[in-house]
Amino acid sequence: MGESTTGQVSDAAARVYDAVYLPALFQQWCPRVVASAEISAGQEVIDVACGTGALALAASEAVGADGFVAGVDNNTGMLAVAATKSATVEWYHAGAESLPFEQDRFDRALCQFGLMYFKDRVGAIGEMMRVLRPDGRLVLVVWDELAHNPGLAAEEYLWQQVFDEEIDEAPYSLGNKSILEQLLRQAGISDFRIETHTGTARYDSIRSWIHTGAAGWTDDDALDADELELLLDTAERELAHFRTARGHVEFSTSAHIVTA
Repeated sequence: MGESTTGQVSDAAARVYDAVYLPALFQQWCPRVVASAEISAGQEVIDVACGTGALALAASEAVGADGFVAGVDNNTGMLAVAATKSATVEWYHAGAESLPFEQDRFDRALCQFGLMYFKDRVGAIGEMMRVLRPDGRLVLVVWDELAHNPGLAAEEYLWQQVFDEEIDEAPYSLGNKSILEQLLRQAGISDFRIETHTGTARYDSIRSWIHTGAAGWTDDDALDADELELLLDTAERELAHFRTARGHVEFSTSAHIVTA
């Protein structure tokens, strides 16, 4: 769905992401992350690469009035949307490699589908570990390999077919468990668990699915009207097998949840 190595989105794209991508693809993972982190009332939690705030809000519900949640993201468009959702969560504009908090501040550090995009992944994990208390828990979520995500792969191949783009490997660059394990060890983590979970992506239609990828992520909202229409028309033909009897779109997804 276009190049996404920086993970930056415009304000307009952030709103599209929040309205469609979040409920279709990402929000379903929030309860699993909260459960994996074993978040409880009164704890202090940081959500790194918080996006438009779904996971931070789920964590805020879990910690209750006596807890504290910080949502951190390097993207102002995402944070602007997140800030409209909650005044209880504190939102911070910062990079994952330089978190604006003192050492041993948080009980839990979370990062859902963000680690793949960080320029310095080892440094980012080190920062999350730095702000964790000694008995704290780190939870990371990354996409599985593209070969295990057929719907997401089909979307990538569509962009390749229409615009002769290279497949964007960035979102799936940590899908190989050996690579993920090596990264964790490079960051100084030896005690960790990686579990693979499946989810289901759901969109109203093929056009909604592909339009969201074109308008709700990175620089893809720069497509002109003719390019967008060509993409959508091609998608209707090439991705028809993902359409349900009612005209909706459903496909399975696979991701790794790391606890450390």
